Amino acid sequence: MMDGGENNIIFFKDNTNNKRVEYRYEPCDALKLAIKEYMILECTESMVLETLPSTSFSLNYILRGSIYLLQNDGSQIDLPKAVSFGITQRFFHFTFSDFVTLFVVIFNPGFASTITDKPLNEFFEKFIPMDEFFNSKTNLTMLQQLKGQNSHDKMVEVIERFLVNKIASNNLDSIIYDSISEIKKKRGIISIKELVNKLPISRDTFEKRFRHLVGTTPKKYASIVRFRNLFENPVENSRLTDIALDAGYYDQSHFIKDFKSCTGKLPSDCF
Repeated sequence: MMDGGENNIIFFKDNTNNKRVEYRYEPCDALKLAIKEYMILECTESMVLETLPSTSFSLNYILRGSIYLLQNDGSQIDLPKAVSFGITQRFFHFTFSDFVTLFVVIFNPGFASTITDKPLNEFFEKFIPMDEFFNSKTNLTMLQQLKGQNSHDKMVEVIERFLVNKIASNNLDSIIYDSISEIKKKRGIISIKELVNKLPISRDTFEKRFRHLVGTTPKKYASIVRFRNLFENPVENSRLTDIALDAGYYDQSHFIKDFKSCTGKLPSDCF
Protein backbone atom coordinates (compact mmCIF):
# COMPACT_ATOMS: atom_id res chain seq x y z
CA MET A 1 0.00 0.00 0.00
CA MET A 2 1.23 3.53 0.72
CA ASP A 3 2.97 5.80 3.18
CA GLY A 4 1.79 9.20 4.42
CA GLY A 5 -0.46 10.99 6.85
CA GLU A 6 -4.03 9.82 7.34
CA ASN A 7 -6.28 11.08 4.52
CA ASN A 8 -3.38 12.93 2.92
CA ILE A 9 -1.24 10.20 1.38
CA ILE A 10 1.55 11.57 -0.80
CA PHE A 11 3.93 8.74 -1.73
CA PHE A 12 3.46 5.22 -2.92
CA LYS A 13 5.03 2.84 -0.45
CA ASP A 14 8.38 1.59 -1.69
CA ASN A 15 10.01 -1.70 -0.82
CA THR A 16 13.60 -0.54 -0.44
CA ASN A 17 13.49 -0.12 3.35
CA ASN A 18 14.93 3.36 2.99
CA LYS A 19 15.53 5.41 6.10
CA ARG A 20 12.97 8.16 5.67
CA VAL A 21 10.62 9.76 8.16
CA GLU A 22 7.64 12.05 7.57
CA TYR A 23 6.48 14.50 10.23
CA ARG A 24 3.07 16.20 9.97
CA TYR A 25 2.00 19.44 11.66
CA GLU A 26 -1.38 21.19 11.73
CA PRO A 27 -1.57 24.90 10.88
CA CYS A 28 -2.50 27.54 13.44
CA ASP A 29 -6.16 28.63 13.66
CA ALA A 30 -5.53 31.71 11.51
CA LEU A 31 -4.34 29.52 8.62
CA LYS A 32 -6.53 26.42 8.93
CA LEU A 33 -8.90 27.49 6.18
CA ALA A 34 -6.11 27.82 3.61
CA ILE A 35 -3.48 25.34 4.78
CA LYS A 36 -4.11 21.60 5.10
CA GLU A 37 -0.85 20.78 6.87
CA TYR A 38 2.92 21.04 6.90
CA MET A 39 5.07 18.02 6.15
CA ILE A 40 8.75 17.63 6.94
CA LEU A 41 10.45 14.71 5.22
CA GLU A 42 13.91 13.58 6.28
CA CYS A 43 15.98 10.81 4.74
CA THR A 44 19.56 9.63 5.23
CA GLU A 45 19.96 7.53 2.09
CA SER A 46 19.39 8.12 -1.60
CA MET A 47 16.02 6.79 -2.77
CA VAL A 48 13.38 6.98 -5.48
CA LEU A 49 9.82 7.88 -4.51
CA GLU A 50 6.58 8.00 -6.51
CA THR A 51 3.81 10.45 -5.78
CA LEU A 52 0.10 9.78 -5.82
CA PRO A 53 -2.14 12.09 -7.91
CA SER A 54 -2.90 15.10 -5.71
CA THR A 55 -5.67 17.68 -5.25
CA SER A 56 -3.37 20.05 -3.36
CA PHE A 57 -1.03 22.83 -4.44
CA SER A 58 2.19 22.95 -2.40
CA LEU A 59 5.19 25.13 -1.55
CA ASN A 60 8.36 23.06 -1.19
CA TYR A 61 11.60 24.08 0.52
CA ILE A 62 14.59 21.75 0.08
CA LEU A 63 16.63 22.58 3.17
CA ARG A 64 19.29 19.91 2.77
CA GLY A 65 20.44 17.67 -0.07
CA SER A 66 18.92 17.60 -3.56
CA ILE A 67 15.75 16.25 -5.17
CA TYR A 68 15.55 15.36 -8.86
CA LEU A 69 12.46 14.96 -11.03
CA LEU A 70 12.79 11.91 -13.30
CA GLN A 71 11.73 12.47 -16.90
CA ASN A 72 10.22 9.91 -19.27
CA ASP A 73 13.47 9.75 -21.26
CA GLY A 74 15.45 8.82 -18.14
CA SER A 75 16.98 12.25 -17.61
CA GLN A 76 16.67 14.14 -14.32
CA ILE A 77 15.88 17.76 -13.45
CA ASP A 78 17.49 19.20 -10.33
CA LEU A 79 14.62 20.97 -8.56
CA PRO A 80 15.09 24.52 -7.26
CA LYS A 81 15.51 24.77 -3.48
CA ALA A 82 12.25 26.75 -3.28
CA VAL A 83 9.65 25.37 -5.69
CA SER A 84 5.86 25.15 -5.98
CA PHE A 85 3.94 22.20 -7.37
CA GLY A 86 0.45 22.26 -8.85
CA ILE A 87 -2.20 19.58 -8.49
CA THR A 88 -1.69 16.40 -10.50
CA GLN A 89 -3.70 13.67 -12.17
CA ARG A 90 -0.79 11.25 -12.62
CA PHE A 91 2.23 9.91 -10.79
CA PHE A 92 5.73 11.43 -10.70
CA HIS A 93 9.09 9.85 -9.86
CA PHE A 94 11.66 11.66 -7.74
CA THR A 95 15.21 10.78 -6.82
CA PHE A 96 16.32 11.99 -3.38
CA SER A 97 20.03 12.38 -2.66
CA ASP A 98 21.58 11.26 0.61
CA PHE A 99 20.59 13.34 3.63
CA VAL A 100 17.57 15.31 2.41
CA THR A 101 15.36 17.55 4.51
CA LEU A 102 12.22 18.74 2.71
CA PHE A 103 9.70 21.19 4.20
CA VAL A 104 6.31 21.25 2.44
CA VAL A 105 3.36 23.62 2.85
CA ILE A 106 0.26 21.79 1.61
CA PHE A 107 -2.74 23.99 0.74
CA ASN A 108 -6.35 22.98 1.00
CA PRO A 109 -7.86 22.57 -2.48
CA GLY A 110 -8.86 25.92 -3.94
CA PHE A 111 -6.90 28.04 -1.47
CA ALA A 112 -3.54 28.49 -3.19
CA SER A 113 -5.30 31.42 -4.87
CA THR A 114 -4.86 33.26 -1.55
CA ILE A 115 -1.17 33.83 -2.40
CA THR A 116 -1.44 34.59 -6.11
CA ASP A 117 -3.74 36.20 -8.65
CA LYS A 118 -2.49 33.92 -11.41
CA PRO A 119 -4.83 31.17 -12.67
CA LEU A 120 -3.95 27.97 -10.80
CA ASN A 121 -4.59 25.87 -13.92
CA GLU A 122 -1.35 27.34 -15.32
CA PHE A 123 0.47 25.26 -12.69
CA PHE A 124 -1.31 21.96 -13.37
CA GLU A 125 1.27 19.15 -13.08
CA LYS A 126 4.09 21.69 -13.18
CA PHE A 127 6.98 22.58 -10.92
CA ILE A 128 7.30 26.36 -10.76
CA PRO A 129 10.19 28.18 -9.05
CA MET A 130 8.78 30.07 -6.08
CA ASP A 131 10.09 33.31 -7.57
CA GLU A 132 6.78 33.29 -9.49
CA PHE A 133 5.01 34.05 -6.20
CA PHE A 134 7.54 35.83 -3.99
CA ASN A 135 10.70 37.71 -4.94
CA SER A 136 14.01 35.84 -4.94
CA LYS A 137 15.31 37.72 -1.90
CA THR A 138 12.24 36.69 0.12
CA ASN A 139 12.68 33.05 -0.90
CA LEU A 140 16.38 33.04 -0.04
CA THR A 141 15.66 34.60 3.35
CA MET A 142 12.96 32.00 4.05
CA LEU A 143 15.30 29.13 3.15
CA GLN A 144 17.99 30.53 5.43
CA GLN A 145 15.57 31.05 8.29
CA LEU A 146 14.15 27.53 8.00
CA LYS A 147 17.64 26.02 7.88
CA GLY A 148 18.65 28.02 10.95
CA GLN A 149 16.02 26.51 13.26
CA ASN A 150 16.92 23.73 15.70
CA SER A 151 13.50 22.06 15.80
CA HIS A 152 10.54 21.32 13.56
CA ASP A 153 8.24 23.41 15.77
CA LYS A 154 10.49 26.42 15.22
CA MET A 155 10.40 25.82 11.45
CA VAL A 156 6.60 25.83 11.52
CA GLU A 157 6.61 29.07 13.52
CA VAL A 158 8.88 30.70 10.92
CA ILE A 159 6.74 29.70 7.94
CA GLU A 160 3.51 30.67 9.68
CA ARG A 161 4.74 34.18 10.51
CA PHE A 162 5.46 34.52 6.81
CA LEU A 163 2.19 33.04 5.55
CA VAL A 164 -0.08 34.97 7.90
CA ASN A 165 1.14 38.16 6.22
CA LYS A 166 0.93 36.76 2.69
CA ILE A 167 -2.37 34.91 2.60
CA ALA A 168 -5.37 37.03 1.65
CA SER A 169 -8.25 35.87 3.85
CA ASN A 170 -10.87 37.70 1.78
CA ASN A 171 -10.31 35.60 -1.36
CA LEU A 172 -12.83 32.90 -0.42
CA ASP A 173 -15.24 32.05 -3.23
CA SER A 174 -18.14 30.36 -1.45
CA ILE A 175 -19.52 28.73 -4.61
CA ILE A 176 -16.20 27.07 -5.44
CA TYR A 177 -15.54 26.19 -1.78
CA ASP A 178 -18.97 24.55 -1.42
CA SER A 179 -18.50 22.69 -4.71
CA ILE A 180 -15.14 21.30 -3.55
CA SER A 181 -16.79 20.15 -0.31
CA GLU A 182 -19.62 18.47 -2.22
CA ILE A 183 -17.21 16.64 -4.54
CA LYS A 184 -15.22 15.43 -1.54
CA LYS A 185 -18.38 14.37 0.29
CA LYS A 186 -19.42 12.27 -2.73
CA ARG A 187 -15.86 10.82 -2.99
CA GLY A 188 -15.62 12.20 -6.52
CA ILE A 189 -18.55 10.06 -7.67
CA ILE A 190 -20.67 12.97 -8.82
CA SER A 191 -22.29 14.36 -11.94
CA ILE A 192 -20.83 17.81 -12.67
CA LYS A 193 -23.99 18.63 -14.63
CA GLU A 194 -26.15 17.93 -11.57
CA LEU A 195 -23.75 19.91 -9.38
CA VAL A 196 -23.96 22.95 -11.69
CA ASN A 197 -27.76 22.76 -11.85
CA LYS A 198 -27.84 23.63 -8.14
CA LEU A 199 -25.66 26.71 -8.58
CA PRO A 200 -26.76 30.32 -9.23
CA ILE A 201 -24.24 30.71 -12.08
CA SER A 202 -23.83 29.20 -15.54
CA ARG A 203 -21.71 26.13 -16.17
CA ASP A 204 -19.28 28.16 -18.27
CA THR A 205 -18.77 30.70 -15.47
CA PHE A 206 -18.47 27.97 -12.86
CA GLU A 207 -15.89 25.98 -14.81
CA LYS A 208 -13.83 29.10 -15.55
CA ARG A 209 -13.76 30.10 -11.86
CA PHE A 210 -13.07 26.51 -10.79
CA ARG A 211 -10.08 26.18 -13.14
CA HIS A 212 -8.71 29.54 -12.00
CA LEU A 213 -9.01 28.87 -8.26
CA VAL A 214 -8.52 25.10 -8.03
CA GLY A 215 -6.13 24.37 -10.87
CA THR A 216 -8.08 22.04 -13.14
CA THR A 217 -11.60 21.37 -14.42
CA PRO A 218 -14.33 20.14 -12.03
CA LYS A 219 -14.45 16.84 -13.93
CA LYS A 220 -10.70 16.22 -13.60
CA TYR A 221 -10.77 17.30 -9.97
CA ALA A 222 -13.56 14.84 -9.18
CA SER A 223 -11.60 12.12 -10.99
CA ILE A 224 -8.55 12.78 -8.77
CA VAL A 225 -10.71 12.71 -5.63
CA ARG A 226 -12.28 9.44 -6.74
CA PHE A 227 -8.89 7.92 -7.45
CA ARG A 228 -7.34 9.05 -4.16
CA ASN A 229 -10.26 7.59 -2.25
CA LEU A 230 -9.08 4.14 -3.31
CA PHE A 231 -6.08 4.62 -1.02
CA GLU A 232 -7.43 6.95 1.64
CA ASN A 233 -10.46 4.77 2.35
CA PRO A 234 -9.54 1.35 0.96
CA VAL A 235 -12.03 -1.49 0.63
CA GLU A 236 -10.37 -4.29 2.58
CA ASN A 237 -10.19 -7.88 1.35
CA SER A 238 -12.18 -7.24 -1.83
CA ARG A 239 -11.93 -8.38 -5.42
CA LEU A 240 -10.83 -5.84 -8.01
CA THR A 241 -14.38 -5.82 -9.39
CA ASP A 242 -15.75 -4.81 -5.98
CA ILE A 243 -13.07 -2.13 -5.56
CA ALA A 244 -13.88 -0.74 -9.02
CA LEU A 245 -17.63 -0.62 -8.37
CA ASP A 246 -17.13 1.01 -4.96
CA ALA A 247 -14.98 3.69 -6.62
CA GLY A 248 -17.76 4.51 -9.08
CA TYR A 249 -16.42 2.65 -12.13
CA TYR A 250 -18.95 0.78 -14.25
CA ASP A 251 -16.65 -2.13 -14.95
CA GLN A 252 -13.23 -3.50 -14.10
CA SER A 253 -11.67 -2.75 -17.50
CA HIS A 254 -12.28 1.00 -17.22
CA PHE A 255 -10.96 0.93 -13.68
CA ILE A 256 -7.74 -0.83 -14.75
CA LYS A 257 -7.23 1.59 -17.68
CA ASP A 258 -7.74 4.68 -15.47
CA PHE A 259 -5.57 3.28 -12.72
CA LYS A 260 -2.69 2.53 -15.08
CA SER A 261 -2.87 5.96 -16.74
CA CYS A 262 -2.59 7.64 -13.32
CA THR A 263 0.10 5.45 -11.79
CA GLY A 264 1.79 3.39 -14.48
CA LYS A 265 0.83 0.34 -12.41
CA LEU A 266 -1.91 -2.27 -12.46
CA PRO A 267 -4.40 -2.31 -9.57
CA SER A 268 -3.23 -5.82 -8.73
CA ASP A 269 0.21 -4.36 -7.94
CA CYS A 270 -1.28 -2.23 -5.17
CA PHE A 271 -4.27 -4.12 -3.76
